[in-house]
Amino acid sequence: MKDVANIFKLSPDELEKKRKSNRTLWNDTAPEIIKFAKDLQGLLKVVDTPYVIGLDGGYGTGKTHFATRFAIQMDSKIKTLYFSAWEKDYIAEPLNVFVEQIIWLVKKEQEVIDEQTKPIIARVIETWWKTTKFNLKFCCEKLPVSIDTDIKQFITEINNIGLTEDIFQEAKRSLAEYIKLLPKGKLVFIVDDLDRCRPDTAVKVLEIIKHFFDIEGLIVVLPTNQARMKLYIDAFYGIPVDAYQRLGNQEDYLRKFFNEIINIPSLNYEKICSDRINKKEFNKNLVYTGNDFNSIIELQKWIAEYAKKCGFSYRETVEIIKKAKIFCNNYNEPIRCRLLAYTLCNRLHKQKATKWAEQTDIQYGENDIYKNDQQNPRMRIFGSHPAHPELNQIRYAFSVPAEFDNLVALSAKMAQTYADLYKNIDDCIKKIAALTEYDFLNNKFYYDQAKPRLERLLPLLRQQKEDAEKLQKEHGSDDNDAERAKIYANLAKNPQLLKK
Repeated sequence: MKDVANIFKLSPDELEKKRKSNRTLWNDTAPEIIKFAKDLQGLLKVVDTPYVIGLDGGYGTGKTHFATRFAIQMDSKIKTLYFSAWEKDYIAEPLNVFVEQIIWLVKKEQEVIDEQTKPIIARVIETWWKTTKFNLKFCCEKLPVSIDTDIKQFITEINNIGLTEDIFQEAKRSLAEYIKLLPKGKLVFIVDDLDRCRPDTAVKVLEIIKHFFDIEGLIVVLPTNQARMKLYIDAFYGIPVDAYQRLGNQEDYLRKFFNEIINIPSLNYEKICSDRINKKEFNKNLVYTGNDFNSIIELQKWIAEYAKKCGFSYRETVEIIKKAKIFCNNYNEPIRCRLLAYTLCNRLHKQKATKWAEQTDIQYGENDIYKNDQQNPRMRIFGSHPAHPELNQIRYAFSVPAEFDNLVALSAKMAQTYADLYKNIDDCIKKIAALTEYDFLNNKFYYDQAKPRLERLLPLLRQQKEDAEKLQKEHGSDDNDAERAKIYANLAKNPQLLKK
């Protein structure tokens, strides 16, 4: 079954290409993740075994992207096996998956087979085969077995090795003995996607690792969402949610399965954007100082913010930047950087949400600020009437001149353009300021009640104007926002169309 939900998982062919060319192994990965891989490799080379380490990261943070590439890097130093538990969770007994991997390792590592090691390897095959219900096919050039011979037949063709009553203990001892034959005398299991399995399967895998793989020379790496795994554990064992608080226990039960849990570093989106969005690459349209709507600084800021909200991988973020570069260098007017960043990121986000069936409920996190059918800043400013309710009440509470009705109507008028908006606000401010000097009852009651209410409206109107001016300055908003948003959305499908 193809793992369509995980677009970061490389196909076997892609993995093999990267295995043969270490130069391209991490070419789609952020520098901080590459450094983390180097540091983790250094740790696993010297750590005492058996050792189980959890790599914690939320969904969409690139655990599989990291694990597949790290498996290749690690294999060049210490023999490493990688598999996705989620892709194998149709198998009723998870132990069978580990047995399958062990048998595959024996088939692959033929250089360790000689006359002295044959009994050890035969014992590994026999003991671990007896722990599974699989009728696994086996072929190995240096052992007397053909491609059509399964393990059970092979065992009958070699010296029968006596087994203890506890087959699992014998299997553990035989594997520990075999691991000593491997380079560095260690073996690494990377078990991925455990947090995507059924809860019962996930817990079974942890139990298997805990009870059967506490073997000298063996290291197990589990990239998981620890928060999700904790829920699995608590539900499986019936641990109440408030149990830890009541018992005063700071350590949850999940941690008993691990020697250590470390966090996979989060992507530094700001650094990715500042490194790649620069004057050399973005050499047209954008300005290179200040923070106007069409500046390098604004584009860096908004692509970083939206990419982070979407949880994009390093590779995806770089692709967004590449598309933005084509757009910025070929468009025929100043760039609305937030609109461009939003349009490119939101398009990819929607494509991913369509593919990730289990994550279709992802919300983007921010409304489009340009479309009329959304609650956006431009519509909120244009539709705001900060003075109207108060002016309307004053009209009915006091004896006011006839022209006051015109002011009430003006304060409720919906402007269609920025020019109309500014004119309406200025007119309202002028008329209200004049009224504060007008004593329409010629008594103290007016000064005590009406005048203060009128004066409080002036800063509200000035603030409305400042908000509109700020929106224009920050985002290049104008009366063509809606049409421009459609143009950007259409060009985002293929920015190459902009090239002359």
